[in-house]
Amino acid sequence: MVQRITSKELMGLPAKKANFVIEFCKDFAPRRAAEASGYAADSGYAMLKDELIAAAIDRILEQRLEASHIDAEWLLMEAVDNHLIARQQGNISSSNTALGLVGKHKMVDAFAAEKIEVNSDKEVMLRLQRGRKRLNENSDETPDDEVSFF
Repeated sequence: MVQRITSKELMGLPAKKANFVIEFCKDFAPRRAAEASGYAADSGYAMLKDELIAAAIDRILEQRLEASHIDAEWLLMEAVDNHLIARQQGNISSSNTALGLVGKHKMVDAFAAEKIEVNSDKEVMLRLQRGRKRLNENSDETPDDEVSFF
């Protein structure tokens, strides 16, 4: 079902700007939307910076997402389905691509071990100090020009 734009999302906008929002949400073409609303085509991108217009567009897009039930879980399940279909068809490349998306998904986070989280400058300094301490402890075993991070 197509979600209709209601006057609630366009409250506080003059008629021409409301029309621009409606036209822009059709195909996300600011130049075409500006022309269709009676503005110069070149003003379309500048109009997107208007706070009232941006807020109206954001509300409309949020409603569209809610109405279509697209969320993180849906995206994950679609990637899993794509992997299974590609594997059944013998398309290993597409299957691996879908698996890569699944692995990177925030709900799976299969590659978390590869990440080093640093939340502050203090944490960076502590990591450097621990590394320097390890280096000094092993200075008898390692020459000055070789440094091991393991």
